[in-house]
Amino acid sequence: MAGGGAEKKVYLLDAASGDTMSFAAHESPISAVRFVDIPSSPAPILATGSWDATVRYWDLRNTSQPLGKLQCGERVYSMDSAGSLLAIATADCNVHQVNLRSNPAAIGSTVPSKLTHQTRFVAAAADGSRWAVGSIEGRCSAVSMDENEAKYVFLFFNLIIFPSRSYFFTLSPLFFFLP
Repeated sequence: MAGGGAEKKVYLLDAASGDTMSFAAHESPISAVRFVDIPSSPAPILATGSWDATVRYWDLRNTSQPLGKLQCGERVYSMDSAGSLLAIATADCNVHQVNLRSNPAAIGSTVPSKLTHQTRFVAAAADGSRWAVGSIEGRCSAVSMDENEAKYVFLFFNLIIFPSRSYFFTLSPLFFFLP
């Protein structure tokens, strides 16, 4: 398991042995941590995104230096990976797409979000063919990697009822993609 936070460090836990370790990874708080599948790599790779506007790749066998670094141009708010896709949502309402199979060291394309407010999360479909973003206002946008498919923007709220009979709406970061 891996995590990061405002301390600018990555924390690792080996669930089998209970061993923990941490290493300094960024110059600003870490906002996203994902294990990514890079076919040319002999070991699992950890990708970390930060408010220092970079995504860094780490080989967990040697954490003294990152394997690579992507400049995102703005703070990384969220990121997700599936298949050969790494989707990176940034503070300027863009989503950067990285093809982990062909060139994990470069941003393949940048798609402006259809949403008008701050991005809260990005989620990739299991096959890496689509991704979706959600914003703080409660709107979501689903985008296909295939340019011929339609792009959708919609509201997605959950209703939570508390014992005081107050009603609160919260954004749920769950997406269901139909094949």
